[in-house]
Amino acid sequence: MGADRNTSGLRCLVRRLFPGANPLRRRTDLFEPIALLLAVLVVAAAAVVALLVARDELNNRLAVVEQEQATRHQVVASVVAELPSSATGHRPVAVHWGQPPADRFAVVDLPARAPAAGTLPIWVDDQDRLVAPPLTGGEAAQAAGLAGAGVLLGAALMTTLGLLGARAWVTHRRLEAWAAEWEKVEPQWRNHTS
Repeated sequence: MGADRNTSGLRCLVRRLFPGANPLRRRTDLFEPIALLLAVLVVAAAAVVALLVARDELNNRLAVVEQEQATRHQVVASVVAELPSSATGHRPVAVHWGQPPADRFAVVDLPARAPAAGTLPIWVDDQDRLVAPPLTGGEAAQAAGLAGAGVLLGAALMTTLGLLGARAWVTHRRLEAWAAEWEKVEPQWRNHTS
């Protein structure tokens, strides 16, 4: 008895997806399963493209990580003075590092709550110029994940909009067909009123 329910449910699902030779089937009834199949294929293709984009982005970012970590190093700088600023989140301070005659000065932004005295670590390149900290492997992986997720979200959005548009078109066509059929049948029904 349970096997009959499973097969009848499966049969019903197959009939719903592929209406086949049902005499009540309209031409638009074939469109929905085809659109659903296309949506599944688009999602599968988008997943593959997202993986490829994420892999390429990760490889590019890891190359940048390797290059930056080879050319940037951290030094300890002494805070010379706090500079006036109207910004509330950060404040500029003048810092000094190195020994004469190769000593360097620069202005860096500190968070508002950080103390503006003593020493602080900064990053410099091979020419002893102030630079941002090098990218890390985690940041590279995060950027690759965001790139892949962006492709997936874009594909999902486009597929959803396509399906909704197709569904609206099919519904519009069905309503037009029903209206045309009713125009043919309505005069016959009007004559059968009791």
